[in-house]
Amino acid sequence: MLRPARLSLKRTDKTSRMATLMPRGYRSATEYHFREEQADAIVRTTAYHRKDYCRSVIWFSPREHVGIRMSIATPFRRASYTGLGSLDRLPLELLHDVLLRLDMHSLFNFRQTNLRSRQTADSLKQYQMVVSHGLNLLCALLRTRLAVGVSLFDFYYALCTKACTFCGEFGGFISLLTWNRCCFTCLQGALETRVQTLAAVRKQFHLTKAELDQLRSFKTLPGIYSMKESVHKSRITVVSAHQAILAFGHQPHALAQPLPAKLGLNQKFNFMGSCALPYYDRQTGKVEHGMSCAGCQLALEKDIIGSRGEKWAFEARDKVYAQDGFLEHFRWCEQAQLLWRSSSEGNNRPTELPEAARRGGYFNKRE
Repeated sequence: MLRPARLSLKRTDKTSRMATLMPRGYRSATEYHFREEQADAIVRTTAYHRKDYCRSVIWFSPREHVGIRMSIATPFRRASYTGLGSLDRLPLELLHDVLLRLDMHSLFNFRQTNLRSRQTADSLKQYQMVVSHGLNLLCALLRTRLAVGVSLFDFYYALCTKACTFCGEFGGFISLLTWNRCCFTCLQGALETRVQTLAAVRKQFHLTKAELDQLRSFKTLPGIYSMKESVHKSRITVVSAHQAILAFGHQPHALAQPLPAKLGLNQKFNFMGSCALPYYDRQTGKVEHGMSCAGCQLALEKDIIGSRGEKWAFEARDKVYAQDGFLEHFRWCEQAQLLWRSSSEGNNRPTELPEAARRGGYFNKRE
């Protein structure tokens, strides 16, 4: 639990040092103040959602959900004359608790039993939130057959979690095999999110069939993956490289060693083993998909930052914030403030809004 805090302190120190070195035109000399009621307009005008990140992992076109969204989330509007058998003896509160702990595959089957079971499942707020905001992930779980290992409680808890498990930044993704919230950076680089083929892990650790059966695995789904938009049509069995090291590293110091080279070559499997998931705030009822700063993109295009290929400049452009984090960033981002002013404080489209911000990142049209 202390790890994210230590990382946050390090980042704060690093940010403070960087602030003194920022080129003119990037970080404003004074803090920008705005009224609370302007927050949503500021976000709408100067921030954008990185659609390319979401499409680099397991992703389904919204058209695929049109035919199932109503059936999977809406009870039939007619009276039910069939009961739930012995489950009718349970107090409603206890029955709901049982369903909350049921894995998503079993809950899906329970809901299809009869009209009463459908109405009972649909009455759960947790179920409604999951199918409303996490339908992409639910489809991924069902199609990879990993739904048997994730309960409704697990799913809802993940939906209501904002931070990356590993670094504390906004975590807009789920690593399916370990069921951890993660940010896009940790999805690609954290040891805990590393995914590799079953064949590679078996060869690396010289595992028997019985040992392989102890690892959670699934067959990848055909699709387009990674920021390179690579097409993958074949289905390959993959596992968590981290779980393999934990279970079969044998050496007490195995986790302190770098990931074996053979297990680190195909980063594409990290994308094939992950899916985007927004954050649902139980207090406000708001849903956040994460946002990046259009001002930082503009600063790059103007060569205010990144003209010498500085790594931090591109990291600033690619950073994904929750709304509260972005608004804090906006207070000091001179180019984001310029966009805000040029929009007549949210009444018009900013005159210099970058194309990448308009499109939601860099990706080829798929539909």
